[in-house]
Amino acid sequence: MTTIDRRTALALLGGVMAKLPQPLYAGESRPLDVIVVGAGLSGLNAALMLQEQGLAVQVLEGRQRVGGRVYTLKMVPGAVEAGGEVIGAAYARMLDTARRLKLAVNPLKPLAPPGDWLYHLGGKPILKDDWQTSDVNPLSGADRKLLPHQLLSTLMYRDAPLRGRSLDAWLTPEFEKWDIPATDYLRSLGHNQATIDLAGIVVHTDTLANTSALHEMRRYHVGDASRGNLAAGANSGLQVEGGNSRLPEAMAAALENAALMGKAVYAIDSTADGVTVHCTDASSYRARFVVVSMPMPRLRDVLFSPGLPEPLAHAVQEIDYGLSIQVHMRLREHYWEKDGLPAAMWTDTGVERLTPLNRGPNGETTSMIAFVNGAEARRFDFMDDQQCFEYVAAVAAQIRPSMRGVLEPITVQSCARDPFGAGDWVYWKPGQIRQYGHHLRDGLPRVVFCGEHTAIMQRGMEGAFESGERAAIEILSRV
Repeated sequence: MTTIDRRTALALLGGVMAKLPQPLYAGESRPLDVIVVGAGLSGLNAALMLQEQGLAVQVLEGRQRVGGRVYTLKMVPGAVEAGGEVIGAAYARMLDTARRLKLAVNPLKPLAPPGDWLYHLGGKPILKDDWQTSDVNPLSGADRKLLPHQLLSTLMYRDAPLRGRSLDAWLTPEFEKWDIPATDYLRSLGHNQATIDLAGIVVHTDTLANTSALHEMRRYHVGDASRGNLAAGANSGLQVEGGNSRLPEAMAAALENAALMGKAVYAIDSTADGVTVHCTDASSYRARFVVVSMPMPRLRDVLFSPGLPEPLAHAVQEIDYGLSIQVHMRLREHYWEKDGLPAAMWTDTGVERLTPLNRGPNGETTSMIAFVNGAEARRFDFMDDQQCFEYVAAVAAQIRPSMRGVLEPITVQSCARDPFGAGDWVYWKPGQIRQYGHHLRDGLPRVVFCGEHTAIMQRGMEGAFESGERAAIEILSRV
């Protein structure tokens, strides 16, 4: 693994690479220096950085679009984001890229109309003001005032040993003892099983029992640090004008060699003098180096010759991504105006969260989303889109009669259903950070890996940019 700090990176990019060696392969057109597999944010950032330093780069993408998990759903009123919704105000690399590409970035508009959640737990509808005294509330003492949607973040982070530490501390031996089941961590703090179950409803992994406590702590640690870096009064959430998909589209448009779509990679052969990338359409591409920006589970479908370093090879087989599904529907009428209850619902049913979206003309509420995380999302794997709509509508009508007959299908979105996706983001099972945390950035002499899952300091979209930057610097250090 190559580790290069930010100062060294700037030195490399500022002039050390002013005179690059000539490409090794002759031909009518300029030979390729680097192939980038995957046109998500990490791959595109690596490609642009390498291109800026004079290298010939070709991006290959399996889908028919760029952006990866950043995907603006233009078929939904207001063009909501399927993934990569919020650009943090401290996302320095991402915001700088948007600025250089002359994209307007605006404060994030509220996605849902203002108001409280209506909770539906244990078969009962519960208002926010009734939660503290509800017999469904499993908490004790001062914690009884914590609302259900606040539990996971509050209980996992308020006593977390990562608080106040550097953003790379999660990978140090000091914190390995927290690489245990999140359920064990919560029990060690005295929480009962009912509280743990309630907190785990919206866990963005599989189950809390199968999630490293250190992984959950790190999630909130990165967000906490980002908020702490904001100036007073700064907007904490931003969005590209016209949809966040415009950013990867603009990045791809800035490439000298247009990104090639429909290029599903199944094999990567590397030798002492170059790399050949093979695609399922029988095409192949040759370059001096390759940057691979693919989700970990998708790497299981790629034959590497020579094989991957042993720790990374094991990690590829064992590390998974969190699951979620979004079911988007139009609203025929405002059901909350009929029953007088809060519009949005947070439940322990199979639909988990039902949220109206105010993205119609003039901010009107014309659609809604059922957003399901974790193990509950698996049931949708056995349904086609129409069955997803019917299931959500049936459960919604059962727990809230005013919703009967008010929903119309729009679309279903799931990164796990995407053959080039695998899920929302990597999550670490108990013990995996200790075992594999330092190995996701391993590679081969001419094969470098990137992707949000390889980031150390950041997560989400900024983590993708961080990882692409590191991959580019690794290539530049080898040419």
